Amino acid sequence: HKERERALHTMSAPGLRKRYGAPPKSPRSPRSSSRGRSRPPASPKTPERKGDHVFADLPPPPPTSPMTPRAKAEQFLRTRADTLKRLPTHKRFWFTVGTLLGLILPSFLIAPKVLYVTGVTETDVMDDFITKSLVPFIDEFVPKNPLLQDFGGPGKMLAEEGAKAKHPVFLVPGFITTGLELWEGEPCAKKYFRQRMWGSTTMVQNMLQDRECWGRHLSLDPKSGLDPEGVRLRAASGFESADFIIGNYWVWARIIENLAAVGYDGSNMSMFSYDWRLSPKKLEERDRYFSKLKVEVEVAVDSGSGEKAMLISHSMGSNHMVYFLQWVTQPTSKGGGGGGKDWVDRYIAGHVNIAGPLLGTTKGLTSIFSGEMRDTAEMSPFEPMLQNFFGREKRRQMFSTWGSIWTLMAKGGDAIWGNEGLVTFTDGADKVPAHNPHPDLADFGTAEKRTTQEFIDLLVKWGGGHGEDYHKLIGVSFPPEPPPSPGSDWHNPLDHPLPRAPDFTHYCLYGFGVDTEISYYYKKNPNNETHSNPYIIDTSVKGESIRYGVRYSDGDATVPLVSLGYMCRSGWKDDTEVGKRLNPSKSRVVTREYKDGGGLGSDLSDPFRMGPQSADHVDIMGNVAMIEDVVRIATGFQGGVTESVVVSE
Repeated sequence: HKERERALHTMSAPGLRKRYGAPPKSPRSPRSSSRGRSRPPASPKTPERKGDHVFADLPPPPPTSPMTPRAKAEQFLRTRADTLKRLPTHKRFWFTVGTLLGLILPSFLIAPKVLYVTGVTETDVMDDFITKSLVPFIDEFVPKNPLLQDFGGPGKMLAEEGAKAKHPVFLVPGFITTGLELWEGEPCAKKYFRQRMWGSTTMVQNMLQDRECWGRHLSLDPKSGLDPEGVRLRAASGFESADFIIGNYWVWARIIENLAAVGYDGSNMSMFSYDWRLSPKKLEERDRYFSKLKVEVEVAVDSGSGEKAMLISHSMGSNHMVYFLQWVTQPTSKGGGGGGKDWVDRYIAGHVNIAGPLLGTTKGLTSIFSGEMRDTAEMSPFEPMLQNFFGREKRRQMFSTWGSIWTLMAKGGDAIWGNEGLVTFTDGADKVPAHNPHPDLADFGTAEKRTTQEFIDLLVKWGGGHGEDYHKLIGVSFPPEPPPSPGSDWHNPLDHPLPRAPDFTHYCLYGFGVDTEISYYYKKNPNNETHSNPYIIDTSVKGESIRYGVRYSDGDATVPLVSLGYMCRSGWKDDTEVGKRLNPSKSRVVTREYKDGGGLGSDLSDPFRMGPQSADHVDIMGNVAMIEDVVRIATGFQGGVTESVVVSE
């Protein structure tokens, strides 16, 4: 084959004829030219013989041995890693905007108001378009990824090698990835009864038709931290509650599929969805979420094969499992589950924490502070349109009522996040106009920089506009203040040690190598007279690792690396002073890092995702190396996963 290539590209046409013999000239058929002249007739065509071809005497290509499915997959991954380059930031931004417009604009064409009145939207027109038109088109014309074809995924590969279901598995989704269904609402939302106000194209239609109505239903009551009067949104249930969200945007689907390949189904695997807006305390108070999880785990272990359960959580679900491990061992008199100090050791084999922000995020602070974050800052070219549609003040008012975001605020203060300044003011250090209602908020801009701890102290006093007792109402506390009620600090792994469970294993699986927001540049809000918050992100600031007023560091595009890895690599390690305090029974901690190797469009069979080597916060749920680790842990195949892989700096 190589000799043929060299002959083709290096030898001239005369050289080819001299070495291999000239092929017969092709006869020409008589035809008229554009000028009316005709060519002389050609000689009769001679039948072509195989030996007449210029390459006929070359040896045939050597036979190749068939590749195994795993070898094909590995070759595919190596090719992607070597040849694909990620799109520049500005191209990714415009690609995303174009995609959103491509999805939103058709909704105006196929779902005008007459359809809303007649109820046609109840059939979910967009879902029908995606599943019946778009997906078949992709299936027919887009090249298939061998990871999803011959390879079949890590689950199929391990099943062929002998892996089988072992531990009962409980899947716990993360922030905003569970659908929320309407069970009671205002007249403007009555037609969406038992349909999703979050997590489907019905949500998009409702938001476009009446964003004020949609916003009121998604917000919580700041006086109770629960549903507003006359409104009830509840989490969808079952695997379908979080396998896909908004059409065919997969979240848990690939992990579920790979676990099914080794024998898991509804009898030994459960999706434990929840209302991700509520704080853990309110989640237990309203839905008895942790009580139900405790009972389900006990039933699965006691009435099954006797194998302990495996908790597998993603994103904020990992924070909720940290809370659960504290809650379940505490007596009921202190607001706990009454399981006893040895409950975890008796019932839980381990906790698989996928991309869990155990020490919070900086975007949790800014979303409560000004309703902004990287996602909104990068849309600054469309700021007027975004403000008119669902502006930062409306976003801030809604976000600040969600108790879950308060538990995602950065933990550990300056000792973890540094004292270089979480916020830098670009227009000088002076007070904002005196008409601002909260003095602490007005004084916040009197320094050029504010640290993480100063930011937390401000939000605790201001309460996101709901008063200084709001965090106490939702059952969340922040050091150095003492916990106002039992359990209000169970969400913080720096405050409470792991349960006494020497046979328990904590697995930390997370990605890195993706730009992740870490600090911000703010300025005074020129429209302060009409907003309760006098500060906004200064999107004009750009520089090294700074875009649209946001400074970036390492992480998974959502959670900074320090929050993903500190507890696993230091806080719970039994060979440190901190580890001896926070992991007294020396439970095993296994850390597995995955360096980003993805890129937008790197998998043509799934063009809107980052590919099978992505370390992105959500797309890591399709990372084949991570999925293989999850399947090995759940099945205990070949000893499970016992070695840490730490490659980040």
